[in-house]
Amino acid sequence: MTDAEPRVLSQQEFFDEVVAVTRELDESRFLYLMLEEGGGIGVQWEQPRSDHLRRYRVSAGSGPACPHCVIEEAVIHLAPVLPLDLLRQTRARSHYEEVLRTGMRPCPAFARQAIDRSVTWLADCHGLPGDPHSDADCAEHSRPAPHGDPLDPPEPFSSAVLEICPADEVRRRLHVARDWRDAAQHVAEGLREADATWQFLRTSWKLGLHVPGREVLVMPVGGETDTGDRSAHDLIAAALRADGRRRVYEEHGCLIPDQRPGSKRMPRFQGAWDIANGHPVRTIELPANRPLSRRGRGVLLLYQARFAMVNRALLPDPADLSVQAQIYWEGEAALHVFEFSLLRGLGGDAYTAAVEAFRRALQKEGGLLARPNRILRRHERKALAQVFGEVDEEELHLWASVAYRNAIQLNLPDQTSFAEHLRRQADK
Repeated sequence: MTDAEPRVLSQQEFFDEVVAVTRELDESRFLYLMLEEGGGIGVQWEQPRSDHLRRYRVSAGSGPACPHCVIEEAVIHLAPVLPLDLLRQTRARSHYEEVLRTGMRPCPAFARQAIDRSVTWLADCHGLPGDPHSDADCAEHSRPAPHGDPLDPPEPFSSAVLEICPADEVRRRLHVARDWRDAAQHVAEGLREADATWQFLRTSWKLGLHVPGREVLVMPVGGETDTGDRSAHDLIAAALRADGRRRVYEEHGCLIPDQRPGSKRMPRFQGAWDIANGHPVRTIELPANRPLSRRGRGVLLLYQARFAMVNRALLPDPADLSVQAQIYWEGEAALHVFEFSLLRGLGGDAYTAAVEAFRRALQKEGGLLARPNRILRRHERKALAQVFGEVDEEELHLWASVAYRNAIQLNLPDQTSFAEHLRRQADK
């Protein structure tokens, strides 16, 4: 069933109707809150045998209500009905804001994960093509669309940047960062699950330089950074005197090619301090030595970007508090599910065959495998390697272990159980 024309409702009427229809369509497996171009809102309930779409324009007094505010508040109203736990409510909002900043239309998406109706639904936010802004946007949500390439900063570089790194070396590091980002684009093309994460990576991440000897301090290159006539020495001194209580990350992040020799091959997310703007900043370190396959680099960078996307503030160590630990491991579980969607889309039958081989072995064993590295047969290992192109034995072992982890997730009843499994494994 589809409403051909949007109906005009007040905010309260909209919330009441969405909640009432959700209760009525209690066999729904998926629910979408879709921002339409021009400020409309579409709500779609997907059931096993039919879809149900309704379209709305929401008013506030004498004019239209901000559709972004309405959608975010609708999540709060739906939370006790689906149900949706506090963690997923909070992340739905932060993820919505990040997708909006990329210039895409945010679409909060919810999925039932268990027959038991007391189990929280899963929450995500897709990014749809089209202009997300309209005249109805409030001041908080009205922002210009991103423009330009953050990894194409104008030259000459600032004197503060050049104090930290010579111009030729800055250009070389820009090349490394672009190469990693191009690999992520190659993986994301054609995968709806990756659209929002790729746009976030493309529009919000510039080059960053570690301050020598103080790697928690980062100097961004280009973008909206304006250091004026201040020297790197002055910026560093100001950063060391800064109020450490600020916990919300800047909107942009920094890709930091890691030039240090060593065996590290995996990108790594880390919080740092932006000395140019005086705020915490999200960073992803990119190993410049011993590179993985192109597709492997793309998957791993999208994985780290996704982690950054849903973490907008510094968190204490997950061992500090039991609540924080739960949030951390729930987030890790969601990340692995996202990674599985990338690999399934990228590798097709070759990848899912490896996952199924592990899954059959798990079911036969009735528990975790003592020697998972012996499960894949020669032809299955060869097919898995071909998903990524030319890979060495170390990288092939990496992707086999990821397939094993995906199989464990599929064998568990819900994502919460998978999060608990990840926690237990980390404690060993």
